[in-house]
Amino acid sequence: MEPAQRLIEELEKEWTEQQTILRRWREDGVKFDLERPEKLDIRAISLVPELFQPRDGISEKHVADLTKAIKNVGELDPLTVIVVGRRTILIDGHHRVEAYGRAKWGREVAVRYFDGSPSAAVLAASEANSAVKLPMESRERQNRAWKLVLIGRYSKPEIARAAGVSERQVANMRSVVKQLGDEAFAHSKSWFRARNAAKGGYQNMDEAEASVWQDELAQRYADGMAKMFSTKMADNPQVAAMALEKYFGRRLPEVWRELRDFVDVREIELEDAAEEAAVEAEEFRIGAVAKPIKTPGPDEASRRDEF
Repeated sequence: MEPAQRLIEELEKEWTEQQTILRRWREDGVKFDLERPEKLDIRAISLVPELFQPRDGISEKHVADLTKAIKNVGELDPLTVIVVGRRTILIDGHHRVEAYGRAKWGREVAVRYFDGSPSAAVLAASEANSAVKLPMESRERQNRAWKLVLIGRYSKPEIARAAGVSERQVANMRSVVKQLGDEAFAHSKSWFRARNAAKGGYQNMDEAEASVWQDELAQRYADGMAKMFSTKMADNPQVAAMALEKYFGRRLPEVWRELRDFVDVREIELEDAAEEAAVEAEEFRIGAVAKPIKTPGPDEASRRDEF
């Protein structure tokens, strides 16, 4: 059994038992209050990334931005959690939790509670991360759909809606599970690898498949750079450019040609022109202030009178 399947079954069992007890108490007229404080110590919140972290990993840039926001403004939006037995488990807010840790936040954080089952919470986590706050890339959506398919508890419409893929794609993934059998779980983190294992290799990829493969490989490189440099390269573009020049050497022009597909060159040119115009205007203003005002002498005044 795949680890995510085992985890969700354990949580579902514990949650169901908990709900049964609460229902019996209500039927017997037992008065009780569920402890749901509006704020919790972040250390009291359990992380189960195998189920509730829909993305392929943590975005270093996003965490850096959130960390700055915490230091400058304070507390972020509430985390979404679910209570299962004695545990309070994070559903949505993994980047915020990481940022709180980096900012050395020593106070409690705001939370909101999810009232459904753990299975429903998995879908809710996927839907929350498909929102515009930090859009999931195509590769991430497909990988998330693949993980939901492997859990084996959800319908095609549920998976398609939660992960932002088509029902046809979900059907393709289910076919791959049948074809690979237990081997499918060895590729639980990557739909692309599972798909190629089913096809027998990376040969004969069409354009769309090649694009996914390139994106996944690029993400692995980016993750490696993030682990090594954190945000140092992103915060020092000039130094980063110098490092790339030293790394690529004579092949740097090829890299530049590829980068142009990701950058609006015209927008950069307009920004540079605006910056240059602002500098020239400032220099002119400074020169005008510093330049002495020349008053006409007697001879100049008399010459003007002649005209």
